[in-house]
Amino acid sequence: MDGEGREVGREEFRAARAPAGWRYFATITTDSPEPHAETVDVVVADDGSIVRVHIDTGAANLLLAPHGDTIAGTRNGEAIELPWGPQLHLDYLSPCFNAITAARLDGTAEIDVLYLDPVTCEPRRVRQRYEWLGEERASTPVGAFQAGAWRYTALDSGWSRRLWVAGDIVVAYEDLFELIQYEPGQTGPFPSA
Repeated sequence: MDGEGREVGREEFRAARAPAGWRYFATITTDSPEPHAETVDVVVADDGSIVRVHIDTGAANLLLAPHGDTIAGTRNGEAIELPWGPQLHLDYLSPCFNAITAARLDGTAEIDVLYLDPVTCEPRRVRQRYEWLGEERASTPVGAFQAGAWRYTALDSGWSRRLWVAGDIVVAYEDLFELIQYEPGQTGPFPSA
């Protein structure tokens, strides 16, 4: 959704344990800011750190992997290298990045984030706040989940919404994402009636 609850697209994803830890692969179709399709492919280590991220929006193609104090790869075929470290988080307009961040946090925290702008994947540093609200039952169109509840706030704009994370996935995100179809597979969280 557009952040105000109006539908602008769909994200179909697969999330599963992988040899390196956890992998999330998604195809996205959206009308924002103009009609286009994207893919997001993220691999995360067991400790929650990013192993590799690949985002292809049609207008931009980004491949990054951390190497010590940098995260490096290519953006639109050109080499890119950015400052990085274990305290940094990565964010893009896919709920997988919120799930990765939530899994890394022990509770409420203000964090430094390498944010990738929508469509262009232009990187910039921002500050975000995740406020731990506790365990809650999150109702979705596919059933209810016992989930960790968070309040996300973009500190530069003040935009803030609640989100719920069950296992490795965001099952609800106020005005931004709604889980409308779901198959838990062997390792996913199971909804209750």
